Amino acid sequence: MLGLGIGAALGYFLSRIRDLEVQVRRLQLREPDSRRSDPRPSVAAPPPPVEKPTLPELDESPARVEAPIQRPAAEWLALPTEQEQETAQRMPSAPSPFDKLTTAAKNWLTTGNVPVKVGIIILFFGVAFLFKYAVDHRILVLPIELRLLAVSALAGVIFAFGWKLRDKSRVYALNLQGGSIGIVYLTIYAAFRLYAVLPSTVAFALLVLLTLASGWLAVKQDTRGLAAFASIGGFLAPLLTSIGDGSHVALFTYYLLINSAILGISWFRAWRSLNLIGFVFTFGVGTYLSFEYYQPDLYASVQPFLILNFLFYQAIAILYAFRQPPKLRGLVDGSIIFGTPAIVYSLQTQLVSDTEWGLAISAAVIALYYALVATWLRRRHPDQMQLLSQSMLVLGVGFATIAIPLALDDRWSAIAWALEGAGVVWLGVRQSGTLSRLTGSVLIIGSGYFYLEHGWRYDAGITLLNGNVLGGLIISCASIYAARLLASDPKKMTWQPTISLALLLWGTVWWLGTGAMEIEERTYGDLQTNLFVIFTVASFALLGFVGQYLDWAAARRVTYAYLPLLLPMTILYSWYHAHVLVGLGWIVWPIAIATHFLLMRWADDEDKRTLFIWHIAGVLLFTLILSQEAAWRARDMGLSQVWRVSAALLMPILTGAFLLFMRNRIRWPLQQHWSAYRSAAILLTLGQLVLLLGNALGDPGNPAPLTYIPIVNPYDLLTVLGLVIGVWLYRVWQSDLPDTPARQHQIAMVALGGLSFCLTTLMVVRGVHNFGDVAWNSFSLGRSVAVQSALSIYWAMLGFGGMILGTRQARYALWMIGVGLMVIVVLKLFFVDLGNTGTVARIISFLGVGGLLMVVGYFAPRPVAAEHD
Repeated sequence: MLGLGIGAALGYFLSRIRDLEVQVRRLQLREPDSRRSDPRPSVAAPPPPVEKPTLPELDESPARVEAPIQRPAAEWLALPTEQEQETAQRMPSAPSPFDKLTTAAKNWLTTGNVPVKVGIIILFFGVAFLFKYAVDHRILVLPIELRLLAVSALAGVIFAFGWKLRDKSRVYALNLQGGSIGIVYLTIYAAFRLYAVLPSTVAFALLVLLTLASGWLAVKQDTRGLAAFASIGGFLAPLLTSIGDGSHVALFTYYLLINSAILGISWFRAWRSLNLIGFVFTFGVGTYLSFEYYQPDLYASVQPFLILNFLFYQAIAILYAFRQPPKLRGLVDGSIIFGTPAIVYSLQTQLVSDTEWGLAISAAVIALYYALVATWLRRRHPDQMQLLSQSMLVLGVGFATIAIPLALDDRWSAIAWALEGAGVVWLGVRQSGTLSRLTGSVLIIGSGYFYLEHGWRYDAGITLLNGNVLGGLIISCASIYAARLLASDPKKMTWQPTISLALLLWGTVWWLGTGAMEIEERTYGDLQTNLFVIFTVASFALLGFVGQYLDWAAARRVTYAYLPLLLPMTILYSWYHAHVLVGLGWIVWPIAIATHFLLMRWADDEDKRTLFIWHIAGVLLFTLILSQEAAWRARDMGLSQVWRVSAALLMPILTGAFLLFMRNRIRWPLQQHWSAYRSAAILLTLGQLVLLLGNALGDPGNPAPLTYIPIVNPYDLLTVLGLVIGVWLYRVWQSDLPDTPARQHQIAMVALGGLSFCLTTLMVVRGVHNFGDVAWNSFSLGRSVAVQSALSIYWAMLGFGGMILGTRQARYALWMIGVGLMVIVVLKLFFVDLGNTGTVARIISFLGVGGLLMVVGYFAPRPVAAEHD
């Protein structure tokens, strides 16, 4: 007892000394700077106070050296003042959750009346050890009842001392009172549980009385710490004194009384910590016991308590908002405002699990409640309650949305998670809460995976208005909404754009997947495939419009996925219908192509490289659809394979010609993205020439039912048109890019010249095949004298022309190509044509080639500018 008195006195005096030190320090900080002594020497006092750079700043930023040179030398050597150091220390970076927890523990140990806090804890253990020592050594032989009473009496003395000092030393007195109440709590528990000297009813009654007394003391002295301590003790009382034979009605009634006390305290005090403690214990214990008591057969005895607890904590949240504007910051407000409906609704599902419409009715009632409260708050307190009314409105809309699908099936968890996740993300963005933003995002992603576990339920109900569709769309909308919140956050962190993009993609996938599954289940045949295309087109058009309207770059970039989706849809559509422009396809697919260019128009200021590729890809896909349609139309008319291929290969040429002809007539997209469309025209032309060459090698191009006429037949016309467009493109390319390296021009010339040589050679061979009645195979064509003679003369003409042009234009490279062809022709004459018998064809080939060589020798000598070419 002597040690107890000395310890209490010492704690009191230390507390008073610490208070005096704090007061002196505050007075010193209030003194003007001129009265404070500065031991540092001063060379010259500058007229106005100038901001002084410290040595670390000079070391880290050499570029700043010139500015301070004109200042006095003393300012260079001056160390930071104490006030400057304190200011620098008050600007830390954003703390992490672990740092916040560490700071809270440190503040508890280093702020307030630390000696009393530590002294109470040490005193408690000291008294316990003292009694144990006395009993173990039989120094103090007393019945356990007297020991417990002695401890309680000691706690009473400590409390009386603390009560007496409540006005002189508030912090010290409150710590004494709290410590004494804690000792009594433990003493009652020990008397009941450890020593069985109190029956459960008496122990419970004593704990309840102690809780009520503590609550009254907390309100009277305006201390939230004591109120929190009292509420924790009150909630633990039935658990500590339970012997397993209690009634859930009694337990819930008792908790309802405590919540009534918390509600009453909320009327006078805005104590967030007390609200959180009540929320955690009420719904934490309720959820823990839910599997035992929240059952349909106990509906009548449990439902009233669930409703009253829900209303209590809604009232507590509103009362707290009236006491001070709601910040919805951190764990407390978010848990009460958003967590209460989520937990209550989860418990409600177990109570009405045996009813068909229970969940839907419950969601509708909750939605109606939130709508009425939000309306009332907005009308009565439009400025003060704006944030709270918005929260209520969000919850009301959410529960109203899920009421419809829940009327059809019971997949409520994933939907509730998605809505709660969107709400938590909104909360985190409004208050810059890192944990809230991450938690809400994880909830939304998790809701999708949880929803997938239930699978798609066929014949779920009315088309579109069923749990499948509405559930998937709710998850999609919640994800896209959260993505927008994170993207538009003015205080976004480095990881937010990535999470925002992931949520946007997640929401888009859910939207498309839900719609595709519903179309697949509800429709068949041509209508199904057309609806697939229409739904995809409308979805991406809507997403692009949202991105354009909200100036949301990520949404516009996600629309880049439209074109890659359109290609497999084109293939599948063709698989089922042979071509795309069939039936409604004449309406659907032009709109689909137009939507692609509309999306590109909205994304005109985004990534130029991606847009370059996507403009080209759009032209290629459009041309592919036209080529497929042309081939199908030729087939439908009963034309041969030659006409089908020719019709398909005509579309790339026409598209390229259209782009070249309209380049100066259409500002967007041709003029603004001409490099992309020029590249598309080049690819189309080269592709057409290569495909034509591949088909012409294996097919003589019989134009039946028409008669074969040189030049005026499908393959020859395609060759001529393709080469004309190729030359036109080459000249346009030269004029658009005059500074292109010579090597690229050489590659283009070789590619165009090689294709021209091969295709025109096939034109000659095709003519000999049709007029000379030579079979179209390599053996017959290779042994045909007519074919070989025609090739010799044609190649000699090409060589002659190359040499003539090379001489006139002083282009040595072109002249050498002509010479090379002539050499090939001469070698061919002696090693191939000479082997044939003395036929007229051989004579004509030798005479023709020889005559050309004579003309070349006269008109096309070696170019004079060869050495400069």
